[in-house]
Amino acid sequence: MSVRGVGELGLLERIKPYLAAGAGGDDAAVIADATGFVVASTDMFVEGVHFDLGWMSAEDAGWRSLALALGDLAAKGAEPLWALAAVAIPEQWPVDHLTGLYAGMAVLARRFQLAIAGGDMSSIEGPAVVSLTVVGHTNTMPLARAQAEAGWSVGVTGALGAAAVALRDRRVHRPVPLIEEGRRLNELALCSGDISDGLVREMEKFAAMAGVGCVLWGEDVPRATGASMQDALTSGEEAELVCAGPDELVKKAGLQVVGTLTDDGVVRVVDARDAPIKLAASGYDHFA
Repeated sequence: MSVRGVGELGLLERIKPYLAAGAGGDDAAVIADATGFVVASTDMFVEGVHFDLGWMSAEDAGWRSLALALGDLAAKGAEPLWALAAVAIPEQWPVDHLTGLYAGMAVLARRFQLAIAGGDMSSIEGPAVVSLTVVGHTNTMPLARAQAEAGWSVGVTGALGAAAVALRDRRVHRPVPLIEEGRRLNELALCSGDISDGLVREMEKFAAMAGVGCVLWGEDVPRATGASMQDALTSGEEAELVCAGPDELVKKAGLQVVGTLTDDGVVRVVDARDAPIKLAASGYDHFA
């Protein structure tokens, strides 16, 4: 049996026995300390999968990689502190690719006063691989996906699908992580997630961890310029956040309500008449 076809969530279930109790339910680990909560997350970015130096610069790839890694901190309301960058470098890579990658990360890091504190380098025969560990801090205990409850509303911070449109056009998209917005949403006690694999996929993660279902109202999901409904529902690498919480809190936060959590364990997308909307895919899964 190979990993292909098992799916990311299926693989997670298989490795859970080897993880610390409570680990694996969210994209970031939350650890209490004397001053609040440390939030840590790791992401990998593979050349040819997450970035393509055939039509984007190494600086763009560096910015995008760090921005998407920081999305996990934004979702937990954490202030970025430092990052570690480990890079597996193809021997044929021009040196400018490596320095450009770090230059792009550094520009975004300065924006958030984040220190790139170190990391590692290794050679590799295949495509380049960038592994980023980001660490932040928050005074507010973030809600985990497993704490989401049936009956809660689902809201998003803004229009979705911009990343999908940019990819089709081979146009560089530099997302900016919503650090300040994430802090505000967590202080309101909303359960938040970044939309790294698509809105529907994110709600499937909520469903798996909390034992809930979800109905998304496809026509209510805000779309970026040029984006289709499919784009808005399934585009990954988005800077926007999705939140779940009591309806009054979601509305108080000023979010666009796009659905509701249910008790049936099924994630569905429907139109204004409650008829199912068929999607070509629910989002990105490396192991589907």
